[in-house]
Amino acid sequence: MPSNEPPEPLVIPDEQPAFQCSVSRRGDAVIVAVSDELDLLTVPEFSRTLTAVQAAAAGPVVLDLTGVTFLDSSGINAIVRASRDADDAPTGLRVVAEGPTVLKTIRLAGAHDLITLAPSVDDALNMR
Repeated sequence: MPSNEPPEPLVIPDEQPAFQCSVSRRGDAVIVAVSDELDLLTVPEFSRTLTAVQAAAAGPVVLDLTGVTFLDSSGINAIVRASRDADDAPTGLRVVAEGPTVLKTIRLAGAHDLITLAPSVDDALNMR
């Protein structure tokens, strides 16, 4: 039998997703450093930033994920999409990933075959 009482109100926490993204230049390269979480809540902002950087870049784009503490499938999908978009650009996308949080997740998802990986920003900058 249906209740005539109104449903409990939905309470949405007032927290912002944990995510930081900074953009810097080294020579003609652009480095996008991401820290904290890259997940369903933060991927839209991450994707907007990376798309804008890739569109304006005259040199290689390095995506530094060494500060990422959590990576889910939506983050991996966004990185793979950005890498595919970069395949059509002369600049390319190089992804810096290390450790179990990011690199292991990328490998387990099978995405390591779809993106250009480097162990450090310096290694990514020295790729040809």
